[in-house]
Amino acid sequence: MRLAILSGKGGTGKTTVAVNLAVALASAHPTSYADYDVEEPNGFIFLQPAIAGTHTVTSPYPVIGEGCEPCGVCSAACTWHALAEVGGRVLVFPEICHGCGTCTLACPHGAIREAERNIGALRAGTAAQGLMCFEGILQEGETLSTTVIRRLRDLAEGDAGKDARGHFVVADCPPGSSCEVMHAAERSDLVILVAEPTVFGLHDLKVAVQLVRHLGLPAVVFINKDDGSGLIDRYAAEAELPILGRLPFDLDIARISAHGELLMEDARYKGTFVELAEAVLAEAERGEMA
Repeated sequence: MRLAILSGKGGTGKTTVAVNLAVALASAHPTSYADYDVEEPNGFIFLQPAIAGTHTVTSPYPVIGEGCEPCGVCSAACTWHALAEVGGRVLVFPEICHGCGTCTLACPHGAIREAERNIGALRAGTAAQGLMCFEGILQEGETLSTTVIRRLRDLAEGDAGKDARGHFVVADCPPGSSCEVMHAAERSDLVILVAEPTVFGLHDLKVAVQLVRHLGLPAVVFINKDDGSGLIDRYAAEAELPILGRLPFDLDIARISAHGELLMEDARYKGTFVELAEAVLAEAERGEMA
């Protein structure tokens, strides 16, 4: 069962929910945690896995050979404007190249070859209770976050065994509603939308709901920093979104998180995630989303 943890904005506590839910599930079931927030992954801060392997992520880019007779075909074929004919020669901008290879195929002189450049890295390891952990890291200054996300998904979830009944994948997705979020969330069995009861939080929750409904994914809500206002509760009722759990507005939670510690290790908050895991398990046992 694949669980995507989403939020319409950053700072709502998405990773807090993801890492603690993963630990709660791992206590009784084979579970993987994957941090798809490749521009700022921080799940490993809390989980502290023993790193077993690191993989470099590369992306192809065009190299113009000596046989080039500037004709404008390659630059015209590039959707991303990564090539430009200037002053009788072709300039290449690797940072915005998406590695699609169209220019190589389009060149009438066969003067373009491809080379690889590093754009990021993947790390894999194991945390307490056998929790398998994966994260993607986009190299500073790079823009191809979706490439890192796809490679991470192949590594973390490519094993056919991950699709077996009883195995849980907790996908800690990027915040917002960008292409990166869609790549990280698509084909999930259940989306847990983490929201905070503020005007901005409600607005961004609505955007996230539009996204998951566009993708056709079932969704539930988890309320973080709950102040008892009922702001998110009222919208969830109107939108027919079940609320699977909530954490109170509590400075102690902020202090624990600031120290890189898990809420599952504090008796005051452990029950919240145990109950959330049980609710997810109930959905799986009913077979509605597994």
